[in-house]
Amino acid sequence: MDKKTLFITSQTNDPAFNLAAEEVLLRKHNTNIIYLYINKPSVIVGKHQNTLSEINLEFLEENDIPVYRRLSGGGTVFHDYGNINYCIIENGEPGKLVDFVRATTPVVEALKDYGVDARHGKRNDLLAGYRKISGNACHVYKSRAMHHGTLLFNSDLNQLTASLKADATKFKDKSVKSVRSEVVNIKELVPGDDTNDFLEKIGTFLKQKFRAVPYQYTSDDLAEIEKLMDTKYNKWEWNYGYSPVYEFSKRVKMKEYIYHAKLKVEKGTITEIEIKTNNADNNLTRKLTVTLRGLKHEKKEIKKALENVNHDIHEGIMACLF
Repeated sequence: MDKKTLFITSQTNDPAFNLAAEEVLLRKHNTNIIYLYINKPSVIVGKHQNTLSEINLEFLEENDIPVYRRLSGGGTVFHDYGNINYCIIENGEPGKLVDFVRATTPVVEALKDYGVDARHGKRNDLLAGYRKISGNACHVYKSRAMHHGTLLFNSDLNQLTASLKADATKFKDKSVKSVRSEVVNIKELVPGDDTNDFLEKIGTFLKQKFRAVPYQYTSDDLAEIEKLMDTKYNKWEWNYGYSPVYEFSKRVKMKEYIYHAKLKVEKGTITEIEIKTNNADNNLTRKLTVTLRGLKHEKKEIKKALENVNHDIHEGIMACLF
């Protein structure tokens, strides 16, 4: 890193703010930056992933866990109050900007200083023994690279597993697929501290290593962040609709009836749809396909479009569309 490095610890747990802040710090600044933050329970998908094929939508809805898409590629991760996120933004030379080992070595050193026998894994991750404690991703903008990742300190691993338990067999697409690994919390390896203690110690190590200078957001920074939150990170169109083109197929049985749906979805919108069921006459089925074509593949919008349909048919079609 250059001699001048800015250091920021986020004061908010809002994923939309922190993801927008990463983008602003990458694109609007020209200095090297270390940014640490903790998000509320949320699922963060990679830029090139099909959101619905990566998540357990029913579990997330039941537990009020939102989904966001980040700027970088890679796989889906779960964030909560027991997970630390680090973001390291560096200037560099073209062709040499993406280097996970170089970029995350300071984090490995900080973990070793804390007492964790950490090492680099083969999938741009960090391991303790053979178990994963950190997933990482990268995004390049001009002559700057952002490497960022998670540090599982005291995360709810049951919620993590349930949130990412998806049925990818319903989807056919060319999106980037997540690779699941066995994970472990750092607190299990080095007991004693709470998450804030850990955050402070990791931050202090990195701050000292790079002689980093604390930085406060300017009014321009905050205006840019809020604009990105409003136009991107809090929008369904980015978090779900940005998914690559996909085909979706699902067959369900409810009571004595069978429902089967096949969809093609482009930019989040249903462009082709076929519904078959033995609980409706052919005319109704044809009307429903006309009604649903052109809508977002999103529960609220589809539910509203079906509000005047017989309850049993409504429930059956909703069940086979997600």
